[in-house]
Formats: sequence, structure tokens, C-alpha cells
Amino acid sequence: MAVASSAQERASASDPLADGRARAARLGLALGGGAWALVSLPLVAAEWSWPWVAQLSRLEPWSAMRASVAEPYVVFGALAGVSFLAIGLALLPELLRAGWGGLVLLTAVLAGSVVSPLSYLGTAESSPLHGLWGAEGPLLVLVGLAGVAAAVTARGWPRALRALLAATLLVLVAGTLALGYYPHGPLVALALEAAVVVLAAPRRADGAPERARPAAAVS
Repeated sequence: MAVASSAQERASASDPLADGRARAARLGLALGGGAWALVSLPLVAAEWSWPWVAQLSRLEPWSAMRASVAEPYVVFGALAGVSFLAIGLALLPELLRAGWGGLVLLTAVLAGSVVSPLSYLGTAESSPLHGLWGAEGPLLVLVGLAGVAAAVTARGWPRALRALLAATLLVLVAGTLALGYYPHGPLVALALEAAVVVLAAPRRADGAPERARPAAAVS
């Protein structure tokens, strides 16, 4: 992994334009994951969230989308896994450079892409997966605690960015309170945190600034 990381750093230093494009793509991926969680909220949480969410669920296109399937709560709820996956992939290079704590955080986020669909598929009491219904709650707590570990091991990262990682659990709680429902509320908040990490994380594993390549001598 260290060899791969070094190779990525050399490639980044040799082609900053490519690195900028890659970061922009990951930024879009993170924000896209959050946007999907926000847009799909009325499809899932009409009976569970704040009154304004229920009002949106009766408007188009949410009303038509809910009517298009027999169990919108289960179908569209399971698709929250897409947001977990998008956010996790967006954070992949940065968290791999954040030590073992970053790897734990990355693993917890990506686990949501599997746990969340299984949770919604286990909604019915007759389902063999019913024991997993609501499993995103404990998983999100784990994500928040893993943020503390990532903050500890992300040596060389800016203090403000490490503080943000350490406050991941508070970020998730804020998202839950704002939108009145999980996992969608926390996912929107986590996507915003991920966007900051993608933009602000150092390009080198040790956090040291990159050195400009010396200009070729002109004869």
C-alpha cells in the first residue's frame, strides 16, 4: 500500500492538472451522494420525518415516484446504499492516506452500502432480515467514532480538518436533527464533510506540502 501511495504522490506531483480533475470528480461524487439522500428523503420518510417532508411527498415528482412501486419505503430506502457508496468512494484516496484510523472510517462508510439495503429489506416482521431493520443507526455511530480515530492518525493534516474528522459524530447528529430522519439526514451532512476533506486533505501521506519539480535547464 505504501508503494502504491508513493506512486500516486509522484503522479500527482508530475501532473497537478490531472490531480485537480480527479479531486473535482470525487467532490462531485461526494455531493452527488448527499444530493441523492436529500432528494430521496420524501420518498422514504413521509411518515417518519418533519411535516415539510410529508408535504413534499405529496408533490410531483415524489408523489408519482412513490405511486410507481408497491413499497416505496423499502425500495427507495434501500437505495440509500448508493449514497454510502458514493461518499465512501469519494473519500477513498484521502482516507487511505490518513493511517489506520482513516481505513476504519472508510470501511465503516462503505459498509453502509450493504447494511442500509439489508436494513430496509428487513422491514417486514416476517422477513428473515428483520433483525437488521434500523441497523444504520449503530453503523452511523460507528462512523462517528471512527472519525475520531481518523483524526488521531491523520498526522500532518491541518488541525481544522482533523477537528472536523473528530467531530464526525456531531455532524451526523446535526444532519439527523435537521432532516428528522436517518440515514438520509446524516448522509447529507456526511457528504458535506466529505467534500471538505476532498478539497482540504494534503496530497501526501505525511501531510507535507508537495515540492515543485525543478524546471529543466535551458541550454
